[in-house]
Amino acid sequence: MDNRRGKLKLRNKEIIYWQLPRRKQRDNFIKLRQKIRNQASTYGGHFISPHVLDEPERPALYNQWADIYFLGSDGLTIWNATIVTVIAEFWDVVEEMVFTRVWEMLTPEEQSTEAEIRLKPVWYKGKRMFEWVDKQKLTYEKFCGLTKNEYQEKLAEEIIQHEPPEIFESFVTDRSYHYGIGLNIVINVDEINRSSIEEAIRRFREVGETDWKATEPVPRRELPMESRKSVFSKLQRATE
Repeated sequence: MDNRRGKLKLRNKEIIYWQLPRRKQRDNFIKLRQKIRNQASTYGGHFISPHVLDEPERPALYNQWADIYFLGSDGLTIWNATIVTVIAEFWDVVEEMVFTRVWEMLTPEEQSTEAEIRLKPVWYKGKRMFEWVDKQKLTYEKFCGLTKNEYQEKLAEEIIQHEPPEIFESFVTDRSYHYGIGLNIVINVDEINRSSIEEAIRRFREVGETDWKATEPVPRRELPMESRKSVFSKLQRATE
């Protein structure tokens, strides 16, 4: 929720939102308030989102994060938030650990080869476009004869079983955004839906709309015992 989720942050010489004049912040606040009111029948009147929520029969595992916008209690602040479940956060942390370890095992030349992107021009409806060119899959002795991706999946399962990272519920603010103030929310719920978002907003206001971290990590039994890829592969097969 992570800048990993593509939020708009400060670029070049763009003005940081919280440094705008109070009048401009108030104008933006009022505009968002009206949007929230206009979409109250969809999102309940406490926030808006670019995501479709509460889709019937959609598995909970597909609802692990969302981007939302809601109002601060000071009449000026817009919270530009990403909310994720502890499950999604766990997988994200594991995958970051895996990528870092595997990347550091590669030589600079191997890194360059793995990072290379190959495209070829194609024509579609009279327009020149590009499509990916599949690269040769390289195996490595250091990866037990596996490709980089195969070894990453193997390592992810090992980390989950033997050195799972601790995950905490939290609110982390980020003042580098140019629309509102960034907010990353990690919450211990089964899925992100309207009710869990409303509860997260209530709790955020309860702690004073500031950074917060739980004193105790999420119990290990409430976190995944398999990698994201493994879980979603099984889910996909079950729904086919």
